[in-house]
Amino acid sequence: MSWRFNMMTPGDLNVDPVEHEFFATETLGGVTDAIVREAIQNSLDAAADEKVRVRFFLGQMDTQAGLSYIEDLWPHVDATYGAGTVRPAPSEPLRVLAIEDEGTRGLEGDSKQYEDDRETRTRNDFYYFWRNVGRSRKETTERGRWGLGKTVFAVASQLNAFFGLTVRRSDDKVFLMGQSVLKIHRIGDQRYRPYGYYGLHENGFTLPIDNHEECREFTRILGLRRRGPGLSVVIPYPDTEITGKGLVESVLKHYFYPLLAGKLDVEVEEQGGISVALGSDGLEREIRRRDELEHLLPLIKLARWGLLPAEEAVAELAPPSLGRAPKLREDLLEPGDMVEMRRRYDDGQRVALDVGLWVEPVGATPRQTRFRLLMERNLQDQQGEGYFVRQGITVENPKARRPRGVRWIVIIDDQHLSAFLGDAENPAHTEWQRSSQKFKAKYLRGPSTLDFIRSVPATVASILSRPPEARDPDLLRNIFSLPSDSGLLTLKRRQQTTEGEEESSGEEVVPSGLGKDGKLILSRVRTGFRLRGKVGDEAPRRLEVLAAYDVLRGNPFHRYSPHDFRMNQSIAVQVRGAQVVARDDNRLEIEIQAPEFDVLTTRFDERRDLRVKVRALQETQ
Repeated sequence: MSWRFNMMTPGDLNVDPVEHEFFATETLGGVTDAIVREAIQNSLDAAADEKVRVRFFLGQMDTQAGLSYIEDLWPHVDATYGAGTVRPAPSEPLRVLAIEDEGTRGLEGDSKQYEDDRETRTRNDFYYFWRNVGRSRKETTERGRWGLGKTVFAVASQLNAFFGLTVRRSDDKVFLMGQSVLKIHRIGDQRYRPYGYYGLHENGFTLPIDNHEECREFTRILGLRRRGPGLSVVIPYPDTEITGKGLVESVLKHYFYPLLAGKLDVEVEEQGGISVALGSDGLEREIRRRDELEHLLPLIKLARWGLLPAEEAVAELAPPSLGRAPKLREDLLEPGDMVEMRRRYDDGQRVALDVGLWVEPVGATPRQTRFRLLMERNLQDQQGEGYFVRQGITVENPKARRPRGVRWIVIIDDQHLSAFLGDAENPAHTEWQRSSQKFKAKYLRGPSTLDFIRSVPATVASILSRPPEARDPDLLRNIFSLPSDSGLLTLKRRQQTTEGEEESSGEEVVPSGLGKDGKLILSRVRTGFRLRGKVGDEAPRRLEVLAAYDVLRGNPFHRYSPHDFRMNQSIAVQVRGAQVVARDDNRLEIEIQAPEFDVLTTRFDERRDLRVKVRALQETQ
């Protein structure tokens, strides 16, 4: 058992490995994110049970026994990096990052295979994991496709090396092997290839150690917990950037959906530091403990709701026509569903849309697929936020349009659509690339289909925000003052008078649910509006009042910005016969305490037209 690098021959091409550059992306955020994304992705792809468990362990081995596993690797590391390179000294205690999974099949396949099986094409995880770079035989339904994921294990090590110990589900065999990815280097007069292996060497070919006792000793010395089928990866001297805290945050950020769905449990343990178990239960609690991740909490809540949404909150969008570039049109949604979805969306409730889509592989039968969009208005965040989740892994797609004031998650679980998107992903799985020749040659209308998926959140938000094309009772409100039952009024600025003095005669508005005896009069005053009225004995006792400055295009309430005004800061509110029970951003909630009441709201910008919407609330709200 030893490390071995084969010697270069005169005919070998002089090329140093550059795979690590594929993971040097700002979207990933660093080596911690890269190692978490790739390790868990590999485990989910190899799942044999309904739930996969992954353990990350950061620790230090105090015995000399651990150092013996890298003793003969040092001369090659020294020859590669030379003097002055920041790296651990051979005498330092061995620090390790161990990543172990359970509920997976382990690395199946013939451990002696050294070239592609062109006859039977039998699946061989072991062969593609250890003896290939940039080549993968993963099935199209799986997350990885480039065959570069394992490169991250070497990149994460200050020695550019890692070990892998696997127990196979099919035959309970145990194999131990190691790999180091350095550069072409010279020791004495001999030049060596950049790839080296730890194991048993026969005529330039390295085989894994399959002695149960030696594998058990490796497990004990390096602090592993391997008890059954799966894969354990050990990274010696991990990058100092990797910490237990960073691992937890990365897991929460990139794999919140399979955690919520009960398909993944993760344990993070740091010797002398944190020990955290992550699963479906208590995920929100873990996020609240971390200020830097608190922005994820609304997305987590949306995702958890989306696991089992109410039936009335779900609608289906039919797939666009086959044989042409897909476009998302309003008529793909049933008219009745459109009315309900718009109502829910306008009221700030969550909606779930199952979007149909055709995928057309070249030379194969077109596949009708489907993905789910979860969406809710988010008026507090004018930038908008959202994620694409493909088979559990988040794909941020930074170039995709983020509709303003909207929070959304696109969930892709369909195996054929996932295969389509996997073929378009970059090696780091952070975005979909429409111009990839590998992708374009494999599908008809691939780029336009990809554009369709990326544009769905923004397009749906636009459709749900759009006023209906039928008769609009509010269309001529600014010209004719007519009674209305919409509870919506545009209050245009008039000539200046004393603040609070009535400028318009007012309009009677009866919001839905106020009762037949309900009567409200909404009037413009110099720097705001006045709401007066009465309610019936059995009518709801609470009203919600929303205000926003009018805009040329779009829904003014969706385009509200806290920079315009805040009800709880710059706006003055006086009430009679009522009480303000909530007051934030552009919203007031009023509890009516007398048969007749009066609410005067002032200090808005008198140079701008003001839109006001009034809605009756149920007592439970």
